Amino acid sequence: MKKDSNEKINLQRRKALGKLGLVVTAVYAAPALMTISKSAHASDTPSGPSAPSVPSGPSAPSEPSSASMPSMPSAPDRSDS
Repeated sequence: MKKDSNEKINLQRRKALGKLGLVVTAVYAAPALMTISKSAHASDTPSGPSAPSVPSGPSAPSEPSSASMPSMPSAPDRSDS
């Protein structure tokens, strides 16, 4: 009789753990599903095109930069060969 009651307890425990897993999954996924739902509702009423912005004037010229030093050659000079 003890073996039968242990099996019943194990089945009840498995059912409880299964339900707990479903609840945890639902709570974990709820924020993502709510975001998708809000996005779907937002696209139901598209807005019209916005007015073009006013172009800005040209910017002032920048000061010339000073010359840099010559760079080193990247490979040995092979003209002597």
